[in-house]
Amino acid sequence: MLPSRAEARSLLALAAPLILTQLGLVLYGTVDILFVGRLGPEAIAAVGLASISYFTVFILGMGIVMGIDSHSSKAFGAGRPDLCGQLLIHTLALALAVAVPLWALLAFAGPVYAVIGVERGVVTLAESYLSIMRWAMFPGLAFVACRQFLQSMNVTKPLLAAIVLGNLVNAALDWALIFGRCGLPALGVRGSACATLTANFVMLSIVAAASVLRLRAEGFRFHGWHRKLFEDVFYLGLPGGVQMLAEVGVFALVTALIGRLGAHALAANQITLNLISVTFMIPMGLSHAAAVRVGQNLGRGNPKGAIEAGRTALTLAVLFMAGMGLILAVMPRLVLGLFTSDETVLTLGTKLLYVASIFQIFDGAQAVLTGALRGSGNTRSALWANIVGHWAVGLPLGCYMAFGLGWGAPGLWGGLCAGLIAVCLRLRFDWSRRAAALSATG
Repeated sequence: MLPSRAEARSLLALAAPLILTQLGLVLYGTVDILFVGRLGPEAIAAVGLASISYFTVFILGMGIVMGIDSHSSKAFGAGRPDLCGQLLIHTLALALAVAVPLWALLAFAGPVYAVIGVERGVVTLAESYLSIMRWAMFPGLAFVACRQFLQSMNVTKPLLAAIVLGNLVNAALDWALIFGRCGLPALGVRGSACATLTANFVMLSIVAAASVLRLRAEGFRFHGWHRKLFEDVFYLGLPGGVQMLAEVGVFALVTALIGRLGAHALAANQITLNLISVTFMIPMGLSHAAAVRVGQNLGRGNPKGAIEAGRTALTLAVLFMAGMGLILAVMPRLVLGLFTSDETVLTLGTKLLYVASIFQIFDGAQAVLTGALRGSGNTRSALWANIVGHWAVGLPLGCYMAFGLGWGAPGLWGGLCAGLIAVCLRLRFDWSRRAAALSATG
């Protein structure tokens, strides 16, 4: 049965600014690669490797902080904005508690690269990038906490303002600091890290101000520390954080393994990964919207509305990703040519985009299903689906095809494709069971 137009309109009204926000976040990496690309394949490889390493660690904290999603959405749906505010304060404390060990963990990235066998020149540049970028851990997690709080209450305009201004700052500082313009030193890849770090603080300042204004408008008063609220967010968010780590971690490990194949292979991987990250932000925005709509409907005692929200988001994501997969398969060299003119990188990147065009649909579907399940209070299904799908199916198969059969980077990406299909099928089954249980209660 097709979803109703009314639900599609409601979902898209919420999802549109969230999608633009997600696109703005991935645009940081795109702009960084566009500027750094002028320094050569080694610089592209280093920034790409360092960026995905940072994001792999950051994603664990982000998933934990996003435990506020279901609780805040349900509280808002039940007419309790005061509880939303209490949850935000406790989630910000959680963000700080999580950021400290993750910041320390990034110091070990260089030795890990060396053990895997990444080229020494790439390792040196990647370490210099991470030595600066790791300081973005807390402002990044605090931004996520404020973002989830605001969107759970249907407040999205400040998120767009933060992303737009943050991207402008990032692009301007990339231009100035990478190449040494406007009297500033030429820092190369370190300049890119400085630009992104500054942009993170800009974004946080905007959403923090918007959150304070929203709390004042609701007449919010902090009622003191409540351990249970802290634990509620943590225990719901922890499986989600580990799930995200399992998903992003396999992409990070594949990137590191491709680093053994040389700078050109790693550059092709990074450019391709950046391109599919852009398309993935649409279903990711739909995933956030699905989590909010499912949670709000459950808070209002409307399980049928929650089911309809999940089904609508899934349909929209699959249709979009099918179209994007077709575009990537038809004109791969055109889009790759925006980043590099190196023929070796273009040839290998084309093969990777062919694989990516296949798993786009499954990647988009699993993202929305994860959001819908999270909105219903279930973060464990996605955790186990990702662990089994990526680490028991996708990674072993990819390593066999890449190094056993000698297919190289396309073989590793073939394993990613198989893993995503397995994850998607499992989550589809779990959402069907969850929807049946909700339907029985309604």
